[in-house]
Amino acid sequence: MRTSQKNLCIRPILLAVALPVAAGTLTEDFNAPFPAWESGWLGVNSNLVNYYVGTGGSHSDRGNNPDGLWIADSTTYHGGNVIISFLPSFAATLTSLCIDIAGYVPLQVEIFDATGQVLLSTPLTLTYGATSDPGVYAHYSTTSTTGIGGFEFLGDVTIEGNTSIDNVVVDHGGTAVPEPAAWGLIGAGLLALAGIGKRRAR
Repeated sequence: MRTSQKNLCIRPILLAVALPVAAGTLTEDFNAPFPAWESGWLGVNSNLVNYYVGTGGSHSDRGNNPDGLWIADSTTYHGGNVIISFLPSFAATLTSLCIDIAGYVPLQVEIFDATGQVLLSTPLTLTYGATSDPGVYAHYSTTSTTGIGGFEFLGDVTIEGNTSIDNVVVDHGGTAVPEPAAWGLIGAGLLALAGIGKRRAR
């Protein structure tokens, strides 16, 4: 760990093919005006929420955090542990996770794999650094051969609104299994192709 500054109905045989996802690195640095990150890879593949939305605020509100995100895991503010989970098909493709965290209250930071097994568990280094630009964050990272399911913050304190993240980076190197909606599209496309083939044969 180091302290860093900002830098249908389809026959099963047709469903045996998965859509390939190119291997690579994905980064979210929260630099673009909010709510841009919500439609990016992190926003669409996790339950991560802007804390201000969870307290009835605007999606565009970043509060006093010029370069990171005050986090929540639900649009209903609850004040308990915060668990950020990736969609299962996305989680299964991940081989590493790096994240910068600025904390203001004592917490335990955990990163878990796609099966829920803990990969990293450590006390959060308090940096009190989310309100400057660049911010001052503690850096956490881990690798996995069993995917990365997400990360969580545990403690008997108010975590939402007292914890900021930045520079979330993941490496993915496998083939993602499509979500149910994608399976439907694949099946419909294959059925359409089969229909075209039958018409041509006549």
